[in-house]
Amino acid sequence: MFTNKHVVVAMLVAPVLAIMAWFAMDYFIGERPHAAKDGATYTLIAKSNCRYDSGQCDLENSDFTLSIRPVSLTTSSVQLEVTSAFPLQSAALGLVDNGAELLPAPMKPTAEDGLRWTAQIDRPTRANAEIRIAVTAQGAMWFAEVPVVFMKLADEP
Repeated sequence: MFTNKHVVVAMLVAPVLAIMAWFAMDYFIGERPHAAKDGATYTLIAKSNCRYDSGQCDLENSDFTLSIRPVSLTTSSVQLEVTSAFPLQSAALGLVDNGAELLPAPMKPTAEDGLRWTAQIDRPTRANAEIRIAVTAQGAMWFAEVPVVFMKLADEP
C-alpha cells in the first residue's frame, strides 16, 4: 500500500488541505467584528471572576468592558460601583432575588468623565440571586445578568 507514490503523496497533502480549509471557512463565513450601531442592543458576557467570591465581576463584549464591585456591604443593602472602558450616558441595575424582580435602581456618575457609576440596592438574601445591569454608551444599549456570588469586599476574610 505504501509503495504506491500516489497514496504517499495523498497522505502528506490531505492534512495540509484540511487545515487550509479550516482557516478558509473561518475567513469566508466567520463573524466579523463591527462597531456598535446607534439604537442597537448588545449582550455583555460575564468573565470567570463572576462565578466565585472574587470581589469583582468583569463583563465584556469585544472592546466594551464593565467592571462591577461592591463598595460597601451592610446587613440590608449593597453599594455597587461600575467602572466602564467608555463613558456611559446612563446606567441602571436591579436585583432578582428568590424569583422576584425588584425595581431597577438608577445609577449616578461619581466622576464627570462618565467612567464610574454607583448605586445602592437591597442586599441579596440568597446565593442564587442575580444582578441585571443595563447601560447606555455610544448610542447603544449593553446589558448583562450576573450571579451575586462575586460580592466580597477586599477586607472581608
